[in-house]
Amino acid sequence: MLLLSVLLTCATAFAQNAIVLPRSTGPYATTLAIEEWVDSSRVDPFNSSHARRIMISRFDPVPISRCNFEQVQYMTNVTAAAEDEILGDYGWPKGLLRRFVLEVCKEKCSVGGGEGNRTEKWPVALFSGGLNTTRLFYSHLAQEVASHGFIVIMIDHPYDTDVVEFPNGDVIFGGSVASPVNGSEPTSLNFGLEVRAQDASFVLDCLGISADSGEKAVIFGHSFGGAASATALLNDKRFRAGINLDGKMYGPVLNSPLGTPKFPQAVALWGSDGHNSSISSDPSWATFWNTLNSSANVDYKREFTVTNAAHGSYWDLNILVDVAGIRGNVSEDTLLYLIGPIPGPRVWEILGRYIPSFFWYTLGLKGEDAVLKGKNQEFPEVQILNE
Repeated sequence: MLLLSVLLTCATAFAQNAIVLPRSTGPYATTLAIEEWVDSSRVDPFNSSHARRIMISRFDPVPISRCNFEQVQYMTNVTAAAEDEILGDYGWPKGLLRRFVLEVCKEKCSVGGGEGNRTEKWPVALFSGGLNTTRLFYSHLAQEVASHGFIVIMIDHPYDTDVVEFPNGDVIFGGSVASPVNGSEPTSLNFGLEVRAQDASFVLDCLGISADSGEKAVIFGHSFGGAASATALLNDKRFRAGINLDGKMYGPVLNSPLGTPKFPQAVALWGSDGHNSSISSDPSWATFWNTLNSSANVDYKREFTVTNAAHGSYWDLNILVDVAGIRGNVSEDTLLYLIGPIPGPRVWEILGRYIPSFFWYTLGLKGEDAVLKGKNQEFPEVQILNE
């Protein structure tokens, strides 16, 4: 059973010092809905006192002609305050996060008073963020992908995500999924991946996407969310394709073939400088790629890398520093560990072309974009390492 509760993030006014994030590069504007979804059939794996409840942000593409643009808060005050404390060790300016706003579409009403006759049926893309990282730090990336014609649903995974705020005022803090220490088995991470995959399958259930309907979804994620995307592919064949943005791999998916004869699947890996399938410091990518090579029902795969990209290139913080004009003020440690040297707008141009192109093609909705075939003059910093 699905229970919905809307968390309002639209403010009637913002301070004069609000920082407006740039509109996306795609041909569509986007609406935004933020909701709590409750899986009453599943006890929360981290807290048996209640059913599993998640928070989602949903971006839907809308023709620009149907839009009145409005500004909404990028991050709620409660979450922003928590993130301020986390980022404080890196010299992040306290109070800056709550100043950012997104421009989203408030659809114009038709003459008859409704929203008009909608004939579009957009493909669905789910997104899962990094370990102990709020989904809100990926809102601009999700909006970018949605602007190219996808319904993008970002998921917060309570007790894993660092802070999850619910409409009734409940706040659940993370930390229940921990990285291994001194080479120990990643038991907690493997468990966390399974929970994330269950959350993703629950979202598909809520959307009415069934294995027999012929409708397929796709999934992508950054860091631990990239690993979770691969696990979701393994566990649920309703996912046609998945993308891992620079995430170390864990769990059974490392050695388990993806896809079936009836439900083939596709995978893309996006690495960074010093992180790809040929690097010995993270053997998980080589293991996973070898598994993909031996998977008879993986019908399309790519491994990309971006020159000068860092792990932090693939989340919103990399563009927030540019929009706020503080890239030159951050410490070298912050630049190295949290952001990366490539300006955020350029990374969004790259991902805004490659992610939709990969998903469009693997869903069978468009032909193979030239950028998926090899070196491209528009994006000279992108290389295909394996296919």
